[in-house]
Amino acid sequence: ENSSSKISSISESLDIESLDEFQTLLSAGKIQGLKDMDSDSLIASVYGKLVDVLPHFSEGVECSFMDCAIVLASASPQSQVNDVYSSIDANVHEVASESLVHVMDRLPPTKALMARIAMLRALNRRAHVALPWLPMRPSQEGSCIFGGLHGFGASLERAGRTWDSKSTNKWAQVTSIASRFRNCRELFFTGTKRTFLEGVMDATTTPTPLSNDEYELPRDVRTLRVNRLKARRAMTSNDNNLKRKHSVFSQMQREMRGWSGATLRRGFVAKGHGGQKRAFKVKLVGEGVNDYSGPYREVFTDSMQEVTDLDDTGSSSLGVLEPTANNQAEVGEGRDLFMFARPSDSSSIFSEEKLKLDQLSTEEIDLLKSFSSIAHKKNESAREIEEALLYLGRLAGTACRHGIPVDLPLPLGMVWKRLTEESIDTKETLREMDILASRRLQDGSDHSAALVTDELLATQRRLLNSFAEGISSVL
Repeated sequence: ENSSSKISSISESLDIESLDEFQTLLSAGKIQGLKDMDSDSLIASVYGKLVDVLPHFSEGVECSFMDCAIVLASASPQSQVNDVYSSIDANVHEVASESLVHVMDRLPPTKALMARIAMLRALNRRAHVALPWLPMRPSQEGSCIFGGLHGFGASLERAGRTWDSKSTNKWAQVTSIASRFRNCRELFFTGTKRTFLEGVMDATTTPTPLSNDEYELPRDVRTLRVNRLKARRAMTSNDNNLKRKHSVFSQMQREMRGWSGATLRRGFVAKGHGGQKRAFKVKLVGEGVNDYSGPYREVFTDSMQEVTDLDDTGSSSLGVLEPTANNQAEVGEGRDLFMFARPSDSSSIFSEEKLKLDQLSTEEIDLLKSFSSIAHKKNESAREIEEALLYLGRLAGTACRHGIPVDLPLPLGMVWKRLTEESIDTKETLREMDILASRRLQDGSDHSAALVTDELLATQRRLLNSFAEGISSVL
């Protein structure tokens, strides 16, 4: 009864009597020392984490306003809600404390903070309805009118094309609804983004005519033959050529070579298959197993394990992904990360011996860096890796569509942040992959180290294009 009265008292303390009071609370609800956007982004992020652990409603986008207020009030150093602390799971309070630990002493009063959250919730409710009707691609992309220095309309910060964030001031940045949405992306809750993405995937799912027998798969659902017994024998051998020929990943790549993205966008759910969406049926040769969704999920898992498999020398077995320098030397953070395999005998403009950066103008250096990801000499090895990464992207996209968790340990800054077009710190990205090279680059004494680093980043950006193309063809 005491706890109930305490909750009632907290609820009354959150009442707002007038619009003027609400506006005053909104102004006071910002975290001290942070810009408005950064403060609201942090609050939205914390609220999204609380939604994941608190009982929620409204399609998982929101949680109880009162529960959220109690958790945030208890996280404050001046907490006066200890009596109702035990009414909510301790893990929820731990999540809030960990998320706010670096700004704990700068938090605004709980009432002002909840006013800010109320405004963010209102924004996300409207975004939930409006996002399907609004453009996500700025009009500037695909137009050469606003090309600026480099003469084409696509933003210089597109995935894979460049790493020079300073070049954006050389472009005419045209204001649009899509660009504003991108700039404010962190104000949208994870649930709002997830619901929108799921809606897009549902709308782009390839329709599949039903079979006459409800227990049989339709004819449009193709059968993929995979010999895992042969793949296991190859993967346990010391012959990398044998691995690249008979691995599950390679078998699937050969079988699906002529398949279109529309084929992999199927999401058929067969009766008796546990609700698993599928784009194809798997036939495991020599195992006598029927595909009731188990073999379908396993081929994705097996393929992802194979692309990160290393031989006795520590090199990539399939030549698709290779361990980062931090992984090989077991130093720094992210020691389990992999990056795109670099082609053998593939040189770029940065590896030319006659390249004299000190003889180039600032504009020429800008052009050099902007187009470095496509100024490579291609050979057969490069084409094979690009085809494999294209297929790896298609596999990852299909797994995402069908709710199959896969382990793909790629660098956050080099790959995932570039795909979502988030702001990227080049030094931090390099440190994530090669901390020793990052330190040499900071010294500034080794000119050759800078060229090697530029070539590494340019190669990874170019290969990212193939991986991104594979994902986009399915998602």
